Amino acid sequence: MKTTVWNQEIGDHTAQILFETESYLVDFNRKREDWFIWKSGIRAPCYCNCRYLNRSYLAYEACTAYIETIIRLKFPETQIIIGLASAGVSWAARIATRMTLPMGFIRGTPKAYGVGHLVEGNPERNLRAVIIDDLCGSGDTILKGIEALDWEFQIKTLGFVTITNWCFESMWKKFEPLNLGGIYSLTSYPNILKVGVAMGHLTQELADMLQEFYKAPRTYDWPLLPKPSGEDEK
Repeated sequence: MKTTVWNQEIGDHTAQILFETESYLVDFNRKREDWFIWKSGIRAPCYCNCRYLNRSYLAYEACTAYIETIIRLKFPETQIIIGLASAGVSWAARIATRMTLPMGFIRGTPKAYGVGHLVEGNPERNLRAVIIDDLCGSGDTILKGIEALDWEFQIKTLGFVTITNWCFESMWKKFEPLNLGGIYSLTSYPNILKVGVAMGHLTQELADMLQEFYKAPRTYDWPLLPKPSGEDEK
């Protein structure tokens, strides 16, 4: 599986942190009708909420340092750090402070009053930016942010860094035409599954099933699990 993980040791450590802070949840004991609903509408027995990393100073400091390292090594020409609202804003603020760079963020929807921009912070025009977010699934939100930066302030996006990236095939296809300088993440799905088994959160059988699910998350029918209540009678 092609991933965006920059360093596998960091990938495994970040996956461990996600489990330790309960940022990554997996619960096969839930009834299917009570499974987690993702932002994309997918229903699954697993869910990731990187906002929970903020409960631990050690967790968010480690992730902040890892992201900063990636930016310094892979995007040395960065002139501004951009966070995506809402989860990416705190990470962008921490990293911009450490790198002594200006910071802005991109709203989910245009402001209903004032100038009505998506890009907040009134950045200088024609800068080179790196976008920070907590998680990349479909990539739609990040693509929208790249377009907003270009349209509103003529800011060029060098690339983006997330804490995790599910690396769906549709995500890769979405960004290929943009010729970005790089797409990186601290961890991804293979790291999470491997570490989940090692920490006892998953059996190898469940990890293998989740791996199959991620190949086709919208159509996978979980053949080894009981069907939803009432489906057997249909």
